[in-house]
Amino acid sequence: MKFFKTVSLDMAFKEISNKNNIILKTEKIEIENSLGRILAEDIYSELDLPSFNRSTVDGYAVKVKDVFGASDFSPVPLNLKGTVVMGQKSEHIVESGSCVYIPTGGMLPEGADGVVMIEDCEFLGDEILINKGISNHSNLILKGSEIQKNQKIISKGERITSGHIGVLASIGRKEIEIFEKIKFSIISTGDEVVPIGSTLKIGEVYDINTHIFSSLIEEGAGEVVHKFLVKDSLELLSKNLKDALEKSHVVLISGGSSVGMKDFTEKAIESIGGEIFIHGMAIKPGKPTIVATYKDKFIFGMPGHPQSGVNVFRVLVEKIFLNRHRTVVLGKLTENLYGDPGKTCFVNVSLLYSEDGIKVQPFQSKSSMIRPVLDACGFISIPEHREGLYAGEIVEVILNGK
Repeated sequence: MKFFKTVSLDMAFKEISNKNNIILKTEKIEIENSLGRILAEDIYSELDLPSFNRSTVDGYAVKVKDVFGASDFSPVPLNLKGTVVMGQKSEHIVESGSCVYIPTGGMLPEGADGVVMIEDCEFLGDEILINKGISNHSNLILKGSEIQKNQKIISKGERITSGHIGVLASIGRKEIEIFEKIKFSIISTGDEVVPIGSTLKIGEVYDINTHIFSSLIEEGAGEVVHKFLVKDSLELLSKNLKDALEKSHVVLISGGSSVGMKDFTEKAIESIGGEIFIHGMAIKPGKPTIVATYKDKFIFGMPGHPQSGVNVFRVLVEKIFLNRHRTVVLGKLTENLYGDPGKTCFVNVSLLYSEDGIKVQPFQSKSSMIRPVLDACGFISIPEHREGLYAGEIVEVILNGK
């Protein structure tokens, strides 16, 4: 019997990343359809933002030196010359001893270098009494202070968020170039695995992994192009694997990655000419993981137990191929946790919020269980060089949510 030789999580990550030569096509799409997609170009602004000096308050545009020392007891009178119209350049020029009314967002008239808030002024017909002095550029956003023309504002490879879309809209960018979605196929194996919707017989289990992997891929803005449910047959697995590789960049084979009598993943990969470079990872759960290449494509032999498979997907597949980095929060561990020296151990946790801060409550569960994937808020890791973690220790929690 052939046993696998484990590699560390860091080593696996480096080896897969170094072999990743997948070339994705690019396409142009409108920004309203780009949420979650990966940018295929650097974005440079074609204009200054704001494109003019504008007021942040309702008030009066003035020369700052004219209102120096103004107060309630010693107001400064200024001649009101007119009003700034929103969306237009003012035809008025602010000269010494004069002011112009300006609304929030209005374009600062020529000659002015500050705006006094309307609350600090009194209206007296053709005259305005200024009751408070201001400093230079008070209550203004200056041209180019947010973004300057020709400045790079978003880099190639970034995942588009609502914030990106807002900035792109602010500079008038209607279309951007993005990478195509990376394509996945999922093969679930096992004589005991049956599709959901069928009548469950004694000894059978429903196909969990196809659906949870599909959801994780979609959460990461990938695309599932094919799903296969295959019995424990080397011939069938090899045929379906070959078909899957023709349609996708990455194939996930769920189950059959260990060294049992009916674990055919390794043999199927070798039978089609795939090159296995990892068989076994020093992680818990998730040890019997296979990673292989076929030409410029990747095959992952995923552990059949749901938590193990999800674990491998989160720490490897989505980080490398979907450019997804989950939110991390810090919290205080509520109890001692034992690790497994030499392995990176992952533990599902829930978060408890109190006046003392965030507390992290571990779930003690088996890798074959699915309920903890639902109940947990996230997971923590026990490093391979640690025997465990202590109650009260501050830990990083990687959150499950989108």
